Order: sequence, then structure tokens, then C-alpha cells
Amino acid sequence: MLALDIVTFFGRFHPLLVHLPIGFLLLAILIEWYQGKKEGKENSKLITYAWLLGAISANLAALCGWLLAENGEYAEASIFWHRWLGIGLAALASFGWWIKQSSKHFPKLVNNSITYLVIGLILVEGHLGGTLTHGEDYLLAYAPESLQKLFGEEKKENSLPQLENIDSVVVYRDMIYPMLATKCIGCHNNEEQRGGLNMYLADLFMEGGENGPVIAPGNTPESEIFRRVTLRQENEKFMPPNGEPLSYDEIKLLEWWINNGADFEKELAGHEIPISMQKVIQRLFGLDTQPKPWYESVKIPAADSLRLKSLVDEGFSVKPLGYGNPLLDIKFSGGKLTMAKLTELADSGENITWLSLAGTDIKDEWVSIISKFPNLTRLELQKTRVSDDSVELLGALEHLESLNLYGTNVTDSCLSFIKNMTQLRRVYLWGTGVTYKNAKALQNERTDLEVEIGVSSE
Repeated sequence: MLALDIVTFFGRFHPLLVHLPIGFLLLAILIEWYQGKKEGKENSKLITYAWLLGAISANLAALCGWLLAENGEYAEASIFWHRWLGIGLAALASFGWWIKQSSKHFPKLVNNSITYLVIGLILVEGHLGGTLTHGEDYLLAYAPESLQKLFGEEKKENSLPQLENIDSVVVYRDMIYPMLATKCIGCHNNEEQRGGLNMYLADLFMEGGENGPVIAPGNTPESEIFRRVTLRQENEKFMPPNGEPLSYDEIKLLEWWINNGADFEKELAGHEIPISMQKVIQRLFGLDTQPKPWYESVKIPAADSLRLKSLVDEGFSVKPLGYGNPLLDIKFSGGKLTMAKLTELADSGENITWLSLAGTDIKDEWVSIISKFPNLTRLELQKTRVSDDSVELLGALEHLESLNLYGTNVTDSCLSFIKNMTQLRRVYLWGTGVTYKNAKALQNERTDLEVEIGVSSE
């Protein structure tokens, strides 16, 4: 086990080293072309040194690549040509350095042959490496359909279900099970249990097979199912033994599920999904899991057009948030704000998501009207006379994400209210009675909240 760990440790330097020979060798070739070397004329020392560095780094990259392949995470059929062409490139680069340091003793044909062979091998090796890392269709996967057809690339049908709403997705039921159903359950079901393993039912799957559980929640190295699907394909214990193996994305999904506890009931919305997994889920299931602002998910009727016209007459500017979106961006800039005008605004309160009352005469007691706008996500009260009482009232806004209190009368007392606004992500407190020290203490306590307080004068 220790020997395997050491091999894997050095093998993982391959991605770090693999780009060095590409850079050094192409640099040497470009300099040689630029200088326009003629037959019988010796190469400059700079070209020779670049070839030497390219040869050294190519050999190191090939060695680390060989060690990386030994960990069994890559199928032999897919890595065979990448491995041996890498060795060939290292050997050719070494031979090229020997030729280039005494180039005048060799015909121009030999010099040029070495150069073009190296360029060709770099391109082929780069493509094979990209295929291993990103899949066979990585070059054309996102190309226009016309370009895909030009190169004869047929769009592969995805047998996995395409999901639409993250809130209704149970990870095992809707993602893991369909994947296993196409690759594994044919040999591990109610009728046939190879190795004593039945994967058809969740409780039997967790129970395991003849040799015990195949899943170690939170620990992929100790999970037999993960080990089997990442063995070399020629290994007799590789799974599945026949048919299409799990793809790179499917293996990453299985790994993520196991590392997150292998929960059979947990919904996808209950997981924190890293960016790398967001991309995997998008490719496999067509599901966009990136967090969305509240206003993008609200489904309500559009505001009455006559009521909106009345607001414009009262001095409010009214803008729709986007085409087909019922939510509104409203700003008051029409003279003196009164409670009557604010009350009239409340008639459309359900549709207001961005509201600016900056520089108005709003009073603390009027803020109770605003606190009843259920879909408000951004509120600007800068340069008004609102105080801590207003902030306490705003705690009722469950979806408020941004609050601007610059130049208001709030003090440190408002920080306890702000701390409890769990959806708040940004608050502006410049030019207020809030002290820098206490604002930073809040920032440290609520790491998900950006507290803008300006530069300390303390």
C-alpha cells in the first residue's frame, strides 16, 4: 500500500510537468525558424539549451505519467497510445537535442525531420491527453452543430434522465440509481446476484455482497464499488466486466455521492455543490445547479398596469426586471416622499424586488410598510434618516440580499438585527454610527455576509 502511495504521489506531478516540454521545444523550434538557419551553419546556444530543457522535462513528464498510469484509474485501452507516444516524444526530444547541438554535421533534411516529428508528436500527445482528461468528444462537444457534422461527429444519446428542477431531485433516486441501472444492476438484481450483491433495492445495496458492504460512506478508497469501477479494464475484477464502462463524469458523480455520505434519501438541494460537480451534473443530466437569485424563481402574476401608471405619476420610476419577469425595479425621485405615496406603493408590494428610496424623507415608522414586501431582495436607504428601529423592522424580509444604509443614523445596535438576516449577503454602513471594530466582528462571525464599512479611522 505504501509503495502504491509513493507511486501515486510522484505520478501526480505529471500534470505539473507535462506543459514544460511543450513550451521549451516549441520555443526552440520558433527561434530556429526565426533565425532562418541555413545548412552547414551551427545553431545558436539558445536553441541548444531550449532543446536540452525540452528533452529533460519531456523525460520527467513521461516518467511521472507512467507512474500516474500505474494507479489503475485509467483504462489500459485508452491510455496505451498516450503512454507510449509520450515515451517516444521524450526519446525523440533527447535525440533532437543531440542533433541540434551539432546541427552543421547533419543534412538539412535530418534537422527538419526531427523538428516536424516533434511538432506532430506534441499535437497528437496533447490531443490524447485532452481525451483522457475531458472525454473523447472534448474538442467538438460544444462546437456548432454544423461543425460537428463536418467532422462526422454524431451527437451521442444520453441514457440518463434529463432533470429540470433541483428542488425535486433526490440524489440517489434520480442520479445514482439511473446510472447504476445502465451499467451495474443487470448483474446485481433480484434474479441474479453476482458476488452475492443485489443493487436493485437500496437496503440490499447497502448490505453488500459476499465480502461485506461495498460502500463506505464518506470514504471512496474503502468503498469496493468505487475501487472496482476505477481498476484497469483488463483486471478480472473490473466493473462492469462487459459493455460500456462508467464515464469520467459518472465516476466523479459516484465519488462525490460516496464522499458526501452515500445518503439514499437526501435531496440535491440539501447538498453544497462545488463548481466542478455543477459542471458534471450539467453534462450528465442537463441540470443547472448554480445558485440563483430569489427573483429568478418567483412565480406571481404581473402587476396591474394602471396601478403602475399611478406610481409613475406619484414620482416613482418603474422598470420591469426583465422580459416576462413580473418583478419590478422601483426608484423614487419625484420630490417629497410621503406616507400616502408609500402606502400606494404597497399595493404593488408583491411585485417589488429592487427598491431605492435613497435621499428621501422616509421615517422609521414608514419602514413597516416596506417590511411587508415579500419578494424584496435589494433595498437602498442611503442618505436618509432611518435608524436602528428601521433595521429591526427589515428583519421580516426573508429574501433581502442587499441593504444600503450609507449615511444614515444607524449605530452598532443595528448589527444584532443584521446578523439575524440570514439571506443578507451585502450591507453598506459607511458614514454611519457603526464602529469599524464591531462591523468587522460581524464580518468575521457571518463569513457569508459582506460588510462594507470603509477604511478604519480608529
